[in-house]
Amino acid sequence: MTYENLEYDISSIKNWLKEDSEVQLPSVQRNFVWKPSQIECLWDSIFRGYPIGSMMLSKSGNSLMLLDGQQRATAIALGFLNPWVDELLRIGNVKNCPIIWVDVKPNVIPESYRFAIRVTTRSHPWGYQLKDNSSKLSVSNRRAAAEMYMRLFNKQIYTNLLPTERLPYDATLPVPLSFLLEAVLEKDSKHYLIEACKKYIPHNYSTIGLKHRNANYIEELENSDLDAYFDIIRDSVLSTKIPVTIISNDLLIDKEAEDPTLFIRLNSQGTRIEGEELMYSMYKAVCPEVKDLVDSIGLGIIAPSKIIALTARLILSKDKYVANISLPQFKRHVQDKSFVENMNLLIGNKQNSPLSEKVKLAIDALRYNGVPDIIIKKFIKKNPNGLLLLLHWLLQNNISSLNETLKRTISGTLYRTHWFGNLDQFVSISWDKTWNLNFWDNKIKNVDYYIQYPLISPTILQSFLMERAKIKTEDFCITSNDSLIWNYWSRNLIASENNNEDYINQIQAGWLDFMWRLLDGRDKSLILLAQSEYINNTFKEFNQIEDLEDTNTPWDWDHIYPISWVYRQWYIDDRTRKWEQRIGNFRAMSLTDNRSESNNLSPAERFSEPNKDYFIHCNDLIYWQQLNKDTGRVYESNEKDVLAHANAIITRTVNIYNNFLTVFGLNNEE
Repeated sequence: MTYENLEYDISSIKNWLKEDSEVQLPSVQRNFVWKPSQIECLWDSIFRGYPIGSMMLSKSGNSLMLLDGQQRATAIALGFLNPWVDELLRIGNVKNCPIIWVDVKPNVIPESYRFAIRVTTRSHPWGYQLKDNSSKLSVSNRRAAAEMYMRLFNKQIYTNLLPTERLPYDATLPVPLSFLLEAVLEKDSKHYLIEACKKYIPHNYSTIGLKHRNANYIEELENSDLDAYFDIIRDSVLSTKIPVTIISNDLLIDKEAEDPTLFIRLNSQGTRIEGEELMYSMYKAVCPEVKDLVDSIGLGIIAPSKIIALTARLILSKDKYVANISLPQFKRHVQDKSFVENMNLLIGNKQNSPLSEKVKLAIDALRYNGVPDIIIKKFIKKNPNGLLLLLHWLLQNNISSLNETLKRTISGTLYRTHWFGNLDQFVSISWDKTWNLNFWDNKIKNVDYYIQYPLISPTILQSFLMERAKIKTEDFCITSNDSLIWNYWSRNLIASENNNEDYINQIQAGWLDFMWRLLDGRDKSLILLAQSEYINNTFKEFNQIEDLEDTNTPWDWDHIYPISWVYRQWYIDDRTRKWEQRIGNFRAMSLTDNRSESNNLSPAERFSEPNKDYFIHCNDLIYWQQLNKDTGRVYESNEKDVLAHANAIITRTVNIYNNFLTVFGLNNEE
């Protein structure tokens, strides 16, 4: 083994990872996973002349592979990326690149930072808080930024903003870092920087800082003192040298398909690499030619690493269901020639990919009746076994098309068991039955009821919840005295004695779990389903955003009855506090919806008539309208208003539940 120790400057590293660069990413490397705050921290360190660590390359002939330092090298290259000029907006494996800015006249700087580095992304085209760059902007600032940018660039949806249209809002006088670097390192001209901003940045672009002074962006920039930043870049960026160790090809990363120990150890101090990512990397090392195809199979819904994990399990579960596959297990299998051949046959090629065909059918079924892609992504992320079962059935029976009735049955079964049951158990007991072409049409007999909770009638559900609101309790326990629910809920529960203690406990525990799943506002998928037309029309592009980890969805989760009227307020009834956080009081709202109403308007002022976008019906509207500006905040002393608040939320909750039943044709089950 031989080593070579060198130093590279920033300008050299900026060219790494380009398609024609001598330095490339090895197959075992992960995607770019740094958060915007990490990019900002790195560039703050570079500006301050701080060391940013060493990197490691492996050498084979004239080729160099980046073993350690991918995240830093990518963040450095992003600083030089100029989306106003560069046609190919891709660095390494980063397709939808964030843009880096420098606020040259900041009012505030994050703690422990000296410079105001700003990063804008697709999900947050306005950037993050300058004072706390790991936190999103306030709702009012995001809304103001979205409205301004859409007006400036004539866009209808803010997730459609191009990289050149993503401008930091929580700033004073930001300029693109690439403009600043080019002006210093190549042109040595402040005039060049100002002219570039004149050419590409809208003159009427207004940040928070400019708005406070009622200033013009270009005029402010022309009158600013840029000398300090030019000196910093000359002194710090130009002088920064990054130590690089180059090792010989006896440790070339492609050998990591057999043993990824070195790669794991090199990355042990960085962002954790997950098992499925390593499986994908190991498979790419053996079959590098499949990368582009695997990346496309998931249709922007399923991560490539998840595709590989599912494919491996499909191969291994052909005769007997494999509940999971660990990294050591995959490592052993990928060294088996027949296993790799079977993987390759299933993945296929661009002309004929059996897996790609079945994934398209599966996603089409899961999209039944307009189910938004964000629900499908949540479903697959939380419970991939449901998709595995569907793919297995499609492959077993060589299905080439699905009619609407079958799509409804498939999607209804999977979503129903995911939201109101135990999908993992369902998959386990159903696996051996998937050879049957009519598998989805056959009712599963004699299964424990917790695998698929009974779906109670919306009418009975509403009566039960309203009665609980009246008796001043949120205790949802049931007994045999609640005969309508008890008799129906226990219908499929198998027990030797219908009155033994275990049997009663199972009924009560199951019912409480069902109620928690329905009422709890944390998942909110049922709300997205109820507002599916609004979500699909307003956020078309969001469903194709590659990186769901970019902090937040592009909509607000808004409380219909203002949370500010309940949170930390005195003399509020306990029922009001608890019902406030139930799903019936939430709606998904675009940041750019016309909301002159503000957060303090009463529900009656928000809704004068039923509202299709926010899933407000006539039967819950009558209660929302009782919560008007004269009523104001609901206090515990006013039982009428307390019940109006509870009944509005209960009725909309039941409407959301009934919508779920209707979408998938489950209304007749009860």
